[in-house]
Parts: sequence; C-alpha cells; structure tokens
Amino acid sequence: MHFHSIRRVKQPDFEPVTLSEAKAHLRIMECVVEDDAYLIGLIAAARHYFENRVGQTTTRTQWRAKVHGWWTCSCMGSEVPYPPLASDAAGHGVTLSWDGGAADADNIVVDAISYPGTVRYDGGDGPPCDKGDATITWWAGVDSPADIPALWKSAMLMLIGHWYENRQAVVTDSGAMEVPMSFDLIVGACSFDGRG
Repeated sequence: MHFHSIRRVKQPDFEPVTLSEAKAHLRIMECVVEDDAYLIGLIAAARHYFENRVGQTTTRTQWRAKVHGWWTCSCMGSEVPYPPLASDAAGHGVTLSWDGGAADADNIVVDAISYPGTVRYDGGDGPPCDKGDATITWWAGVDSPADIPALWKSAMLMLIGHWYENRQAVVTDSGAMEVPMSFDLIVGACSFDGRG
C-alpha cells in the first residue's frame, strides 16, 4: 500500500522534552524566564525535526494520509507510517473512509504490538480498488513523558542546545565552518528503518 499526503491532524498535548529539562541541559536557571517562549518553540521544532528524521512519532499525535489499493493489501495488513501505532485491539483510534463510505470499526484489524504497527481492512463493504483513494486516520506516539526513550530525549536536547547556542548555520569567528552535529550520530542509533 502506498501512503501519500501524510499530515499531522492534531499536534500532541505535551512535548517529549520539558522546558525544565531544556533549561537544565542549557544550564539556564529556572528563575531566568526571558527566553522561555523561544525555548518552547525550539522544543516543538526539535520534536518535528527528530520525528521527520527517524520516521517515528514521539508523543501522542493524530495523523491522516491518503492510500490507494487498500482493498487489495495482504492479509497480514499494511505497515502504518510514523510508529508506534497507538490503538487498542478493537481498532479504536484508526478510521478508514472513502468517497461515499467509511469502514465500520469492527472491520478494521489493528496490530499495534508490531513495530511499525499494521492495519488491514477486513470487511466486504468497501469500494473496489478502481474507486480511487481512501483516507486513513490514526494515532501514534506515547501517552506519557516517562515513556519517551532516553536516547530520543538526548537527541532532541542536543538539537535544542545547538539551535540555542548557534542561531546561524555556520560559525564565522575564524572563517566559515560547519558546527559539528552530535545530533546526527544519536539519530543514527534511533532509526529503525535505516533513516538517519
């Protein structure tokens, strides 16, 4: 199955890195609040960048994508992008719709244990494959900051620190040179599908 037009429908309710964690990493005292709004923006940007680089979702986020040929996919189901897939065994949290119809939740089979999770349509009321695209909406990510892997946090903190200390792409004090990115090394260890 080919997913396209993948979009975040709902941003997470919390970030994987807290403001306090970012300030501690940057050695900024809690009582210093002048850059708090800037840091909050950097935290969100680091989450976005990290998720796009490793192809995984950190905190509970709703996604939507178009799919073609859903009805002809294998009986094993199709892997859903940006794991971990967040759904219960009954498929709640995953919806499938097409022009003129929608799948009953009982006909959506979800395997959220696999990584990445798989979803398959198990009903006879869907349109034939020549009727065009369907839309799938799903939730991915974890529900609690405590469930964020430490390595993921480290990567995002490195990126936040880099952006905070270097507001431009190069350092020009002694000529133009790239700033080393420890982030890239950490991200390589976080990828499950060869991204990085």
